[in-house]
Amino acid sequence: MHPARNPTTRFSIEVKSKPGQLAKLTKYLSDSGLNVDGLAVSSFGDRAEIRFSAPLSSGLPEGLRKSGLRALPE
Repeated sequence: MHPARNPTTRFSIEVKSKPGQLAKLTKYLSDSGLNVDGLAVSSFGDRAEIRFSAPLSSGLPEGLRKSGLRALPE
């Protein structure tokens, strides 16, 4: 880890595979002032999984839930 970087954690979000789901997540992260360090999306049938790394924030899972998104255990 680069000494100037904050610790990050990985999150996985499972959503319906439909337009707007990634935008919903990135809007929440942007509104929260969080910078994403990495992002990957994979779909399977009618579901998709969005995985991302972001600076460790204790309120992130609760904030995601309030936005209608649920972080899966990593």
